[in-house]
Amino acid sequence: MYLSNESELIQKIVEDIRLKLDHLYPPAQLKGLEGIGDKCAEIESLLGRAETIGIWGMGGIGKSTIARTIFFKYSSHYEGSCFLENVREKSKNGLDELRQKFLSCLMNEDIRINTSTTFLESRLNRLKVFVVLDDISTMDQLKYLVGEPPYCFGQGSKILITTREKHVLSKGVDEIYKVKELELGHSYKLFNLHAFNTDRPIMGYEELTVRTVVYAKGVPLALKVLGSYLRGTSKDEWESALRKLEKSPHEDIQKVLRLSFDGLDHEEKRIFLDIACFLEEEWKEFVINLLDSFGFEGDNGIRILRDKALINVDDGWHIKMHDLIQEMGLQIVREESIDEPGRRSRLWDYAEICDVLDNNVGSSKVEGIKLNVSEIRDIYLKADVFKKMRKLRYFNFHSNSGPSHVHLPKGLKFLPKTVRYLEWCSFPLKSLPSTFCPKKLVKLYMRNSHLQKLWNGVQDVANLQEIDLDGSKQLQELPDLSKCLNLKVVKLGDCESLCYVHSSILSLHSLVELDLSACKKLRSLKSEVHLKSLQKIRVSFCSNLKEFSLSSDELRYLNFDFTGIEILHPDVGRSIKLESLDLNGGGLVGLPNQLSRLTSLTSFELSGCEYIDDSKLHHFFDGMLSLIHVQLNGCCNIVNFPDNTKHLLGLECLILKGCRRLRSLPELPPSISTLNASYCESLEIVPTWRELSAGSKIFSFVDCRQLNEQSRHNIIEAASCLIYLAPHGNTEDMDNDYSIIVPGSKVPKWFKYRAAQSSVVVELPQISNLVDFFFCIVIGFKSEISFDVSLKCKCYLEDLEVAYSYEEVDVSGMKDDHVYIFNDACRSEWWDGRMTDAIRRGNQKLFANRKLRFEFTVKNIGESGDDDEDDDDDDYEDDDYYDVSSEVMIKECGVRPVYVSECEKFVKRKRVADICVEDLLPPTKKFKNSGVSQSTPLGLIGAGLASAKSKKSCDSFICHPLQFKFISKMKETDPLQLSLNVSTTQRMSTTGCYQSRT
Repeated sequence: MYLSNESELIQKIVEDIRLKLDHLYPPAQLKGLEGIGDKCAEIESLLGRAETIGIWGMGGIGKSTIARTIFFKYSSHYEGSCFLENVREKSKNGLDELRQKFLSCLMNEDIRINTSTTFLESRLNRLKVFVVLDDISTMDQLKYLVGEPPYCFGQGSKILITTREKHVLSKGVDEIYKVKELELGHSYKLFNLHAFNTDRPIMGYEELTVRTVVYAKGVPLALKVLGSYLRGTSKDEWESALRKLEKSPHEDIQKVLRLSFDGLDHEEKRIFLDIACFLEEEWKEFVINLLDSFGFEGDNGIRILRDKALINVDDGWHIKMHDLIQEMGLQIVREESIDEPGRRSRLWDYAEICDVLDNNVGSSKVEGIKLNVSEIRDIYLKADVFKKMRKLRYFNFHSNSGPSHVHLPKGLKFLPKTVRYLEWCSFPLKSLPSTFCPKKLVKLYMRNSHLQKLWNGVQDVANLQEIDLDGSKQLQELPDLSKCLNLKVVKLGDCESLCYVHSSILSLHSLVELDLSACKKLRSLKSEVHLKSLQKIRVSFCSNLKEFSLSSDELRYLNFDFTGIEILHPDVGRSIKLESLDLNGGGLVGLPNQLSRLTSLTSFELSGCEYIDDSKLHHFFDGMLSLIHVQLNGCCNIVNFPDNTKHLLGLECLILKGCRRLRSLPELPPSISTLNASYCESLEIVPTWRELSAGSKIFSFVDCRQLNEQSRHNIIEAASCLIYLAPHGNTEDMDNDYSIIVPGSKVPKWFKYRAAQSSVVVELPQISNLVDFFFCIVIGFKSEISFDVSLKCKCYLEDLEVAYSYEEVDVSGMKDDHVYIFNDACRSEWWDGRMTDAIRRGNQKLFANRKLRFEFTVKNIGESGDDDEDDDDDDYEDDDYYDVSSEVMIKECGVRPVYVSECEKFVKRKRVADICVEDLLPPTKKFKNSGVSQSTPLGLIGAGLASAKSKKSCDSFICHPLQFKFISKMKETDPLQLSLNVSTTQRMSTTGCYQSRT
């Protein structure tokens, strides 16, 4: 580039120096950042293999901040660079000016619109650039600024694109990085920096701080805005501000979030508001079907909202919406009519709903209403209370528990014909209004109602897909539903007054699921029509049902538990797609030979059946080769379990509790994970396990007192093999359990540390070679007991209690001593900070000359423990359990550390029979070829908290960790202790990452 005079040269030098200083000293908005380091590192790793990266997420989540941080870190290494910010907003004035600014910035000179495109492309092709396009909202913007992929920049160029619209990244992007919310600790610090100019709150503001941080739910924008907003306020003012936020979100936060909503079309906005007000946390499939019933394109609408980061779909396929986004949706509806809720499109607040219904001030604006009828005061509605709601399409009076508090003393004269979804739990009337026209009705849910019938005569219900009247104990009949050609699901469970099912229902080819469980007066269920779609039938606990004859080529699930049926119809054996067959209850006196044709059957339950014996079971197993789960509790005519069981190569669970005459078990397939033969009082022979697969293993032989010595040896030997299989389980599923219980009075010798009492001391081993701990106790009884116990294991480092775990053990009915071998899987999750940090750094000085002491205790969990539904393991207290030391005692205990080298040695062997248990004792030296270094330990005293580097170097050896619940030793001054009921449990993975669990 030619410079005409000295002044231009000086100006150019000054500009170059300014750019370099910008990179060395980033602007103020990049200072005081908290929690983005890990996110930046993840994107930087993507940059190593990708040229174009999309950074996607909801508004205010920190996309631009992350991109800006990376830009200022790396852009000075490129020949050209540009951070083009806020493209969405700036493009409203046209893209020409924006493109001119972009190119001028890249080339560091003034580029005009009329400059030759060919000339520009030629120059750009030779230019290595670093580009950030911030807040792109359309593909047209992207195309106009950088063209079609492959983009016309020099080799080695990098492009970051931040957006709320995932579809923008569908072409020309190598990687998409979704920005997630900040973790609690980072959120806490970021808020404090803006509220107090330090990373901790001032004295007296700790609880208010935590409440505010929880409200922000990890959104950096909200944390910054609220921190600045509340800076310098008194505690009373802060409390008042929080109450206000609960009613109306902060305007500055809403402005940013609402940009995504404003970009939706009319139908998409309605879908968004329906989810925000009514459908958050519902199943995705349910939401899509419901939206379709409203006349929307449900699947497409959900996809668009996901692409705009307005909703998520979690692992359980539930629709999730961030609290701040949901609050934005609720506020949009409130603004439809600030002072008159009855003139809004959607009602969800119980106080406002009660006011609208009490005063009969609903209007034609109302499209949806959702109310928990068990959590309100008693309200008495007028008969015409819904008459003005002529556009009502979603009606939901649900109940979590307890009776309804909605009363109709003068009946109900009117329900809008526009209703598509009608849910009214504990409906107080004997039938729906005679004026109700259900022509548009798609889903009808009226559980625990007082209905005796739905309506009179034949109604035009062509759109109706689901009927759920579970628990309607007074229901006597269903109407003729012959015009209900789209009906898929009928649920009439516990309708104990129902004597028959209308023949029209049993002739519907659309029917997929029929549930008549606990219809005690039902005597017959027969149809001559071979149904085309029926997949699920439940008639369990229909104690008077004697006749059953329904057939369908699509039948997958059939439950006959505790019915009055004595002989199963042969048609059941012809249902070749049947996957689950439950015949528990003992009433059967005959089974059709055709059951052996059920080649797709994966679950078979036949508990309490005296008809089944060895030969019949052998015949059935010859055909049922897909079985995964078999339950035959209390089948007293099984003596020698069929030897063809070993051919059931997918069998995982075999339950044989209380088979009193069972004498022997055959060789079982290696896939077996659960074997329960407890209370088989005649059982003598258990085979050697020739092969065992990795994964959970739970083997129970409670009160099997006739087991011979060889069988007991086989069981204990299997336990020794589980120890070495544990680290090779599925690390994606951290809930693997390993336990064996069998009659016996000695801890096996291969437990290196043993004691004839309830505690044992373990010499702290070399941490880098340790992956797990297994435990063993001998539990004895002074008398037969009728309750289960909780077994608690505490771990002490000298006098400091550093961990605990607990197991619930089924010991009901035990009389003799039993040996119980187990590991902890992942129920114990909290680590003491000092140990975690020290072990992560490989610091062994902390443990010099230290020993671990393990203590075992038992408590009764029969009464108070059963009532405690709190899932927070942090709340485990001895006071909640009864001391049973006078009835149950721990006679011996043992601990077995598990090491890398011995596990690898075991894996090299193919069969259990080849393993010499004595050869697998802990080595005295570190296994040299394990690929694990002293400085990067593979395990955290059994927690398996390995560094990413260690994990990569041990691809052939994947840890399944034991994880202890370490008790946090926070100082009382630490404000995070004041989080009250707000806590996030962190689950450690084998890579050292944390997975949040609330």
